[in-house]
Amino acid sequence: MKKSIIIIISIALVFLALFLFLFIQNRNMVAVLTYHSVLDSDENNSTNGMSIDTSKFEHQIKLLKKLGYKSMSLKEFYCWKNKTCKLKGKHVLITFDDGYLDNYTNAVKILKKYDMKAVIFVIGKTIEHKNDRYLDLETIEKMKKEYPNIEIASHTYNLHSNRRNKTYEEINNDIQLMRKVIDTDYIAYPNGVYDDTYIKALKDNKYKMAFTFGPRKDHRKCKKTDDNYKIPRLFIDSNMPDYKFILRLILPI
Repeated sequence: MKKSIIIIISIALVFLALFLFLFIQNRNMVAVLTYHSVLDSDENNSTNGMSIDTSKFEHQIKLLKKLGYKSMSLKEFYCWKNKTCKLKGKHVLITFDDGYLDNYTNAVKILKKYDMKAVIFVIGKTIEHKNDRYLDLETIEKMKKEYPNIEIASHTYNLHSNRRNKTYEEINNDIQLMRKVIDTDYIAYPNGVYDDTYIKALKDNKYKMAFTFGPRKDHRKCKKTDDNYKIPRLFIDSNMPDYKFILRLILPI
């Protein structure tokens, strides 16, 4: 009988220690979730995991709400990251890359329904003219009026498909072009590709933060000690099951 009690107490202590470890670790970490396209199931023909079904996206946002997570703005995230303010409770930063039109037609209404903030990293050249695939400036203004909790930031002006081995001058010129379209201090590197030259150009142009992209070593939660120009993000694959999604939120990795 005594042996059984000792075993039960030992197991309870292990779980308590694990809970305390996760609590302490997660207090200094935030999951930056990365989505791309959000499409209805009958339109989603993606095979690379980049396009998530609308129903699954809503399910995940509903899960975040149910688990007690609040979404952050870029300003709030920057404030937390640089230890200039404290946030109560559990938080995530929700981001979208590329600026697909379906972010407005499908994702925003779900975010609004659950009172969740989000950031859309857009490609400057694609938003200057109306098209059937990407957001444009007129739609962005309409979207922000309908739901002000959506922020727009940079995914470069025109380096998304031509991003490697760029000179300082090429990067700096792209930054200047983007500033004429969208005034922002935040960028997500296309495909997570960056180097010291890119970081120098961003710093020289007073950018506050730059976000990477998984699934390599950058596929993890953000710590306060991370470099502001190498912020890691979690890629939310369209095939990710619920248990993995939840583990990504609660585990300190």
